[in-house]
Amino acid sequence: MAQAALESGWGTSQLSTKANNYFGVKRGGSGAYVAMPTQEYVNGHYITVTEKFAKYNSVRESLEGNARLLANGLSWNHNYYLGAWRSKASNYKEAAYGLQGKYATAPDYAAKLIRVIETYHLQEMDGGYINDGTGWFWYENGQKFTGFRFYMGTYYWFENGARINNAWRSAWGYRYYVDGEGRAVQGLRTIGGKRYHFGTDGTFYLRTNQTVAHNQEKYRASSTGELQPWSGYFDAPAGWRWIENGQMYTGFRFYMGAYYYFRNGVRQHNQFVSQWGLHYYVGSDGRSMQGIHMIDGKRYNFGSNGTFYMR
Repeated sequence: MAQAALESGWGTSQLSTKANNYFGVKRGGSGAYVAMPTQEYVNGHYITVTEKFAKYNSVRESLEGNARLLANGLSWNHNYYLGAWRSKASNYKEAAYGLQGKYATAPDYAAKLIRVIETYHLQEMDGGYINDGTGWFWYENGQKFTGFRFYMGTYYWFENGARINNAWRSAWGYRYYVDGEGRAVQGLRTIGGKRYHFGTDGTFYLRTNQTVAHNQEKYRASSTGELQPWSGYFDAPAGWRWIENGQMYTGFRFYMGAYYYFRNGVRQHNQFVSQWGLHYYVGSDGRSMQGIHMIDGKRYNFGSNGTFYMR
C-alpha cells in the first residue's frame, strides 16, 4: 500500500492514470507498455532516463503484477527481493529496507516508505491469518500475534502467530479451551475425563462456582470448573442415577413423558411403590402404570386420568 502511494503519488501520476501502473513496475519481456521519463540515482546524483513501464488493464492487474515481481524476483535471481518477504522481514521497516537499492535506486526509498506507513498508520492493515511462506500465522501490525482472534465465524487462540489446538488458555480473567481444530469450545464438554461447561451464549468462557443447566440436567461447577451432577438423570459410573441437589433421590420424577420411581437414585421396576399416602405400580420399563392390569394373577385399576394411583 505504501509503495502504491509513493510510486503513484496517491494515484495522480501519469503512469497510474494512463497505464494503471501504481507501483512503477517496468515491463519484463513482452507485453503492453508505456514509455515515460523517470529519475534514477546514479553515482551520487539523480539522472532522468526514459523507461518502458508495464501497462495494465486495471488496478487489480497492477497489484498482481507487483506481487509477482516481489515473489518471483528477476530472471537471473528469483530471490532478489527476498529481504521484503514476510517470511524474512520481521516488520514493515525491515521490509522497506529490503527494497532499497533494488526496487528503487533512491537512497532514501526505505525512509520514504516508512514515513508513509507511519503517517497514515498503514501498519495496522498488516494483519490477519496469512501464509508467510513458512506456514499460516496470525499477524497484527506486522508482528506475530498472541491471543484470541475471531476468524471464519469462531474464535481461535494464537501464540506467536501459530494456531494452538487442544489446550487451556486464559484471557480477560477467564479460562477457555480450544479443541483439535483450534476453536474455542462452547457447551458441555468432557476434557481429560472431566466434564466442564463453557456456556451457550457465545461467551465461550469456563463456568465456575455456579449451577449450570444442560437439557434436563443440572450440574454444580466447582471453583476449577469441574462439573458434579446436581439435579437430573445422569449416566454415573455405577449406572444411570437420578440426582437432586447433589444427592441420590428417592421418589417419583417425571422424565421423557412418563413418571418413574427412584430409590437412592436407582430406577425401580416391576413392583408396588408408595408415595403421598397412595400406592402405584411401576412396570418392566420403570413407568407408572395406568388402566387395568393383571399383576401376580390379580387385577388392579390404576385409573385413566393421568393420576396413576391404585384405586
